[in-house]
Amino acid sequence: MPINQWLDSYCQRKLLTDPLVGRYAEQSSIVTVELDHEIVYDLMVLLPDILFEREFSKRHGECFVLNDQKSVPPVFTRFKSYAWLKRDFGRRLPIALWIFGRSVIVRDPNGAFSSIVGEYSDLFKRSLRGIIERKYVEFRSDRHNLRQTVHHGDDLACSILKANIVKLAAELKLLSQGKPYPYKKWLVSEVDESNGGKTLLEISHRFIEARRPEDTIATSDELVNAVVTFLDKEGILSGDILTEWWLHLC
Repeated sequence: MPINQWLDSYCQRKLLTDPLVGRYAEQSSIVTVELDHEIVYDLMVLLPDILFEREFSKRHGECFVLNDQKSVPPVFTRFKSYAWLKRDFGRRLPIALWIFGRSVIVRDPNGAFSSIVGEYSDLFKRSLRGIIERKYVEFRSDRHNLRQTVHHGDDLACSILKANIVKLAAELKLLSQGKPYPYKKWLVSEVDESNGGKTLLEISHRFIEARRPEDTIATSDELVNAVVTFLDKEGILSGDILTEWWLHLC
């Protein structure tokens, strides 16, 4: 059965007829948050703000969920408001846009959900350069700190920094192509499918696996060069920040 048809059927059979939440679901947007096939389907019911604040949250709290383990696959449904959705965009714009920009929309009365996603998609485009600049300065700062932890032989600190350096490089790869990035669970697979992503991941694998100090520094140089190259190619950041990033520390 096509996923849209399955979701519509599930909502008709389960959510819209549920004695606790059915009448709220009828007035709300219902969208997917994640579809991890054969493991779990994550749904979100987004209520109008007044309905959520004055009635739903007083009856069920602000963190109400339905965890349907009898469904195949299981379905985990959260209930939030449109105001919550806007706050989520405000605190993690690229990730929220990656999640909700690819949601399957099961119900969307008056196009409320679509309108919010469109509003923040436009904001993402306007904010892209600033997001990339902040991510790049953090990337270079962590790589600078890595040199010191290598010198001091602090293996645990090196591992923490390595992981964040790779994460930032992956996020920058997607941002450089004008794309939002996902949370860590899907970041590698998303980069792997992007233009030039396999090369970046190959360097990242060698960087993470490097054990000798000289190998760690050498592969970190490769990673920096790769990031500088694709950012310079896209012409997003000016040459001074790419080469003199420390002048842009906040």
